Amino acid sequence: MTPNELIEQLRTRFGPAIQKAEKVQSNLVMATVDRKDSVEVNRYIFHDLQARFVVAVGTDFRDVTGQFLVDYVYSLADSHQFLAIRLPLPADDLWINAITGAADIPAANWAEREIQDMLGIVLRNHPDPRRLMLADDWPQDLHPYRRDMPLQTYPASVQNAPEMKKPPEGATLVPIGPFFPVLEEPAQFRLFVEGEKVVGGDYRGFYNHRGVEKIADSQLNYNQVPFLAERICGI
Repeated sequence: MTPNELIEQLRTRFGPAIQKAEKVQSNLVMATVDRKDSVEVNRYIFHDLQARFVVAVGTDFRDVTGQFLVDYVYSLADSHQFLAIRLPLPADDLWINAITGAADIPAANWAEREIQDMLGIVLRNHPDPRRLMLADDWPQDLHPYRRDMPLQTYPASVQNAPEMKKPPEGATLVPIGPFFPVLEEPAQFRLFVEGEKVVGGDYRGFYNHRGVEKIADSQLNYNQVPFLAERICGI
């Protein structure tokens, strides 16, 4: 399938729901859709086109368009293409319908939660919208990746840790951490077991988050970003 064929397939399937679609690079198609159509479009791409979910990215684009953006990126391996579904969001009404549960794309779970943590874009109908990346004592309504938040921000500590999941009835909780030998940072794993069988679990990590993205966005130029990224282990 060529990029033009992919664009035509999306337009045929969804009509005016595809507000804009274009080949932005030789192997990248970007389609802009309204957030109300996002679940249906993403479900089709993942399940019908058998595309692989790669990542979801949020961007504070207010200084350019006055909006925030959310991009869902997919890989179509057979045709060696990438497809990005872009959702423009008004800055005064920040929400998206999460695709993790509604479109049955579990791989989007952490990416969507990161967008909510870092940019304050509310996830509607997400199966697990708890805090993921922000520290336990970070204020609820302070979002580090917004452009109007200074890099050198040191908010007062508050008690805001997310509630951990409870084990299912009849299961035993096996805690692992906060230090784990194969990781280079503290993390807490909570395994729910029935005998020798793991029936569920929970995780709390990102305690060593360094804010490299914030540094890159606010302090570095285009050529300096990869120089730093190549020399940093982790995030």
